[in-house]
Amino acid sequence: MVNNLSTVFCRKNQENYDDAGGFLDDDDEEEMRREKIAEARQRKADEAAKISVARAPDGCSTCCKPLIDSFLWERFSYPVCNSCRDDKGAHKLIARTEAKRIYMLKDCDIDYKKPILRYISKKNPHNPRYGDMKLYLKAQASLETRCLEIYGSWEKLEELKESRVIQKEVRLEKRFEKKIKDMRKHVGFFFSLSFDRFL
Repeated sequence: MVNNLSTVFCRKNQENYDDAGGFLDDDDEEEMRREKIAEARQRKADEAAKISVARAPDGCSTCCKPLIDSFLWERFSYPVCNSCRDDKGAHKLIARTEAKRIYMLKDCDIDYKKPILRYISKKNPHNPRYGDMKLYLKAQASLETRCLEIYGSWEKLEELKESRVIQKEVRLEKRFEKKIKDMRKHVGFFFSLSFDRFL
C-alpha cells in the first residue's frame, strides 16, 4: 500500500527542455518557414531584376576600374566598385520604412510598379522574431524617379511633407486639449465631492 502511494507522488523527471518554459518546437518550425518564404521572395526579386538588367558596364562610375565582385553591382545594378563604395554617404542602405518616409511612397508604389526595386533582406537587429528588414540603396535612381513620377516635382513633395507636419501638429494639439478638458472634468468632480462633505 505504501509502495503505491509513493509511485503516485513521484514526479517524472523531465527528459528534454524543448517544451519547458513555453518554448515549443513549433516556434522553430515557424521561424524556418518564415526564412524560406523570405528567401523565396528575395530570389524572385533578384531574378526579376536580373531579367531587366543590361550587361555590366566596363568599369566603376567613379574610378573607372573594372567591376570585379562589386557588391553594389551584384545586388542593385549600381556601377560602383567596392573600393569606391561609401556606406555612410552616397551609397547608404536605407530601410523600407525610412524610404517610405523620405520619398512619401506607399507599399504598392515600392512593390508593384515597374521597374522592380531591388533590395536586400536582413534579420531585424531589434528582434530577430520580427519580419526581415528590406534595405534599399539610397543612391538607387529608381526611388527618386518613382517619387517624381508620383508627385511631379520635388517642390510638390516638400509641400506635401509640410502639410502632413502641420496636420500632425493640429492632431497632437487637439489630443492635448482633450486630455486637459478630461482632467478638468475629473478634478471638478472630485472638488465638488470634497466640498459637499463640508456642508
